[in-house]
Amino acid sequence: MGTHLPRAVSMYVLAVFSSVNLVNRMKSRLNRGGEYFGMIRAPQSVSTGGCGFALRFEESKLLPVKQAAQELGIPINGIYKEESRENGNKVYTQIGRT
Repeated sequence: MGTHLPRAVSMYVLAVFSSVNLVNRMKSRLNRGGEYFGMIRAPQSVSTGGCGFALRFEESKLLPVKQAAQELGIPINGIYKEESRENGNKVYTQIGRT
C-alpha cells in the first residue's frame, strides 16, 4: 500500500496598493528574476476606499516585495495573508503594513 503524503500548501499573501500603476511598477521590478507575481483587483474586504489593486505572491516572497516597495518609494496600503476555506471562500487576515 502506498502512503499518501500531504500536499504542500502554498500560502499566498496580498500586498495592497492604491493604483494599478503602482502594482505594475512593482511587478516589473519583481518579475525580472523569473519569479511570478500576479496582479488582482483587491478584494473589497481589504481595499480601503472600495478600490485598489493587489500584488499576489507566495508568502516566502514577502521580504523581496517589501524591499522593492521601499526602493521604489511605493507605499503598501496593507499586507494580508490569504486563507482558503473548505467552502471555497477566501479569508484575508492583515499581517502588516510597510
